[in-house]
Amino acid sequence: MIFKWESEKERLLKHMKMSPKSKLEWLRQINEFNAKYLPKRSKLARQKLKEKGY
Repeated sequence: MIFKWESEKERLLKHMKMSPKSKLEWLRQINEFNAKYLPKRSKLARQKLKEKGY
């Protein structure tokens, strides 16, 4: 059971200490997961936003 939660400052510091390579790896994994498991409708909406440059 978790009794102590991270404050926002602690969470930001933890992520700031991550190397750029590990951040990019994490983003790649998230994108692969989204590509595999998002519904078709969500994928189409993301694609339209990507084409518009958002």
